[in-house]
Amino acid sequence: MVKYIIKRILLSIVILLGVSLIIYTLVRLMPADYMETKYAEQLKAGTITQEQVDQFKKDAGLYMPDGILTLTLDEPEDSDLDGLVFTKNVKSVNYERVVDKKMAAHELYIGNFYSEDEGWQLTLKENGQQSTGSYTIYQRNSKQTETLTDSYTVTVTNGRLALNFKGLGGELTYTVEDGQSRLNFTVSGGDYNDQLFLLDVSEANYQNALKGDYDCERLVQGTWQTHDGTLQLRLDDGEYTVVEMAGRNKIFASGTYTVDDLDENNNGVYELGLDEIGTKPIEYRNASFGEKTGAVLGGYFNWLWNMMQGNFGRSFTHEKPVTEVIADHMWISFIISFIALIFEFVISIPLGITSATHQYSARDYFVTVVTMIGISFPSFFFAALLIKLFSSTLGWFPTMGLVSGGSSATGFVRFADMAWHLTLPMVVMVVLSIGSLMRYTRTNMLEVLSSDYIRTARAKGLSEKRVVYVHAFRNTLIPLMTMMAGILPSLFGGAMITEEVFAIDGIGRIAYKSLTQGDLPLIMGYNMFLAVLTVIGTLLSDIMYAVVDPRVKLTK
Repeated sequence: MVKYIIKRILLSIVILLGVSLIIYTLVRLMPADYMETKYAEQLKAGTITQEQVDQFKKDAGLYMPDGILTLTLDEPEDSDLDGLVFTKNVKSVNYERVVDKKMAAHELYIGNFYSEDEGWQLTLKENGQQSTGSYTIYQRNSKQTETLTDSYTVTVTNGRLALNFKGLGGELTYTVEDGQSRLNFTVSGGDYNDQLFLLDVSEANYQNALKGDYDCERLVQGTWQTHDGTLQLRLDDGEYTVVEMAGRNKIFASGTYTVDDLDENNNGVYELGLDEIGTKPIEYRNASFGEKTGAVLGGYFNWLWNMMQGNFGRSFTHEKPVTEVIADHMWISFIISFIALIFEFVISIPLGITSATHQYSARDYFVTVVTMIGISFPSFFFAALLIKLFSSTLGWFPTMGLVSGGSSATGFVRFADMAWHLTLPMVVMVVLSIGSLMRYTRTNMLEVLSSDYIRTARAKGLSEKRVVYVHAFRNTLIPLMTMMAGILPSLFGGAMITEEVFAIDGIGRIAYKSLTQGDLPLIMGYNMFLAVLTVIGTLLSDIMYAVVDPRVKLTK
């Protein structure tokens, strides 16, 4: 049996890798884009550029190339710039707008172009006049350097959060812009004078930290960044580090640029003229399948490497580790599913037995029809019917939530309040699940009742009750062991649709929201959580099958 278990575990690892790759790819292909949604208003207002959003995507492993602009410099052969090729990632929809004359070309071009090895950078900035502006060519630093490391403390004084860095002066402020709350630390003095470091935080966590209900240290921990991403301030457990990121630039050349339409029929190709620098016409192409596949695989293997180290990432929407989000919401779903499972077994198995022992009778037909109706109901439709009848019309039960609004009850009163709120959700889960288990039990019981040893037991004069509930029922349970593979993930995985309809913040509802919002780390963490539970459940079902049926040997 030990060899069998080891082989199953090794096979399970391969399966988990395959499942995780498929899920990651499907999530990356979803239309939901968390970063685009989060920064939509700031992009519209012009307080942030598309390039900065793309950089945020790259940092989070979410970037997918779309359209690519290519600019080749045409300088004398002895020039360091001769033949240097710069590329810039853009949205294909914006390029099409340029072609259709619905968008000015310079709006597409402003920002950063990079050489293939990212050793060079060309930055275009507008000066308020269409089709012209300033350019700068940089040589980029290819190394990431830690320049300053020391200790820090965080305190709340007179209702304000204060950060004190040893060897680094500055001022901490808190702002909320376009719905995004963040901490801002402006350095004073030293090599980084006037540098502004930013950290996005939850407004609720910030307010709770001021009141002492949330750990200040936990609030400020993480990676603070400057607007251009060239500097980072990393805070972790009382120690800070200032990091000059790879790509910190040194100016090589600068001047003005102009954008000219080469031809009315050139299909959107424009000439970018750099003052004192020769260039060839800009070319555009759509990102290839290989480039897009490479972006997905690169993001996946980065996630896989972090996952193997126990780091499932931070949820974008909850702003805390994925494992913590799952742990916070998992037990609500477990309690609901466990109670519903008990009722499912208590109701389904007796119904299956009575249906089998009265095959083709009115009782059999009635039980079968009723349970099949339960299977046929979509969960959201049946939940809506119960809410309409028992909540809206009769007012017997609340429509949503886990506890009554504003309730501060504890002990038995709180328990009773939660049971009252969970009655309808559990009715939905039980009614929709008893049909399949009842039919499974009925089929197995009919098969066992036709066995030779059952006929022998009846021939000995044993009562029908003893034949059914002592001899037949025990062997009927053997095939039911195979259901354990699905029971374990269903207990902890939550009922996504039911929890969403009744607004219960279990893991199922949290996972549904993460899907609609494109919260990749939480989606991957949740699905891997379910996959691991399914593998464990399958292994346990094999072992239990061998335990209850001695004829089965797990030797291969």
